[in-house]
Amino acid sequence: MKHRLIVTPAVAITLLALGCTEEAYFSQLDASETDALVQRSAVTAGSPQLISGGTLCAGESQSSMCAAVMSKKAADNGFSSPLFGLATAPNGDVLVADGGAGVASQTGALEIALPGVTDINAIGRSSLWATSGALGDAETDTGQGLYRLSQGTARKLVNLFEFEQNYDPDGGEHPDSNPFDVASLGGSAALVADAGGNDLLRVNNRGEVHVLAVFPDELVSTVNAKDLADCSGTPIPDLAFLCDLPPTIPAQAVPTSVAVGPDGYFYVGELKGFPAPVGESNIWRVSPHASWAICGSSPDCVKVFDGGFTSIIDLNFGPDGHLYVAELDERSWGILEFLGTATGGSINSCDVSALTCNEVATGIPILTAIAVGNDGSVWATRNALIPGLAGVVQIQ
Repeated sequence: MKHRLIVTPAVAITLLALGCTEEAYFSQLDASETDALVQRSAVTAGSPQLISGGTLCAGESQSSMCAAVMSKKAADNGFSSPLFGLATAPNGDVLVADGGAGVASQTGALEIALPGVTDINAIGRSSLWATSGALGDAETDTGQGLYRLSQGTARKLVNLFEFEQNYDPDGGEHPDSNPFDVASLGGSAALVADAGGNDLLRVNNRGEVHVLAVFPDELVSTVNAKDLADCSGTPIPDLAFLCDLPPTIPAQAVPTSVAVGPDGYFYVGELKGFPAPVGESNIWRVSPHASWAICGSSPDCVKVFDGGFTSIIDLNFGPDGHLYVAELDERSWGILEFLGTATGGSINSCDVSALTCNEVATGIPILTAIAVGNDGSVWATRNALIPGLAGVVQIQ
């Protein structure tokens, strides 16, 4: 995200700098047009911020989602929130990446302090890979990186903001890094999906970084954003600027998830950025031999599902070989950021060979992560960005 709109604190610190995505559109405007749109967007943003740390109900927000929080103390459960990642340990325990504190148990008990953690993945019985993401601004070095966790301590292997600053694989105007998901390749290396950098990285245990794939911008529809703003009726004043968007604009991929398939290939899910379209999130298959592959034009990075999903937030393979896909919200991340409410996210079980999917669960409020145990149990976060309400539930 190289161009950022003005955002209120209640929203800006929560939705996912998941990469920003308005830049491809706003870069086409001249200075006066851009300034005008920025001035008209003082309450919301063109880029999702929900994943850069913080909580949806910070500040003085009066959204309906926050109303319940006002009468419920955060002490009601152990999570600091926001919750960004889930993992199952070899013994079956569910571990939680609690961005407000560190690695926690499924009940919220802190096990390893690491504020800013966005995801975790088990290496063995006593060690984990972990990513730390952007804390409020993906264009600033706030400690984004990959960690090795062992025996209760966290050791940082590499500063991924510095890598982005030096190499900027997607060619953005400014460095933008928000490591959001990690998948283990064993004790020697891990995969990192950088939602801000729009790339997939392999990092070894010496902190050496290799770019596997870079995910492209794509033209997407602006219909959903206009529907959220009620452009066909009486536009919501703070969202009226969305009504001036053309029918389609470029959106960044915003890769939020990576999983290693039973075929040895790497599967990457994308959120898809501003204007928060519905049904336009892709799932890509990346060769383990890829090197700086430009997805969509390189045979080492091809689409498995060409759209069909909305705001993908996590992926996991189950013991049945199916790919479990978590969608943040059926109305896209835009409904959370623009309106401060939610319709609920969904989980699908997909056969990547047959290209078929079955819905496992839907209506999960603020779903940000899933995990699938060796026994086939499926776990999910809910209300993940709301202090006092954030939790982990078993779906099946």
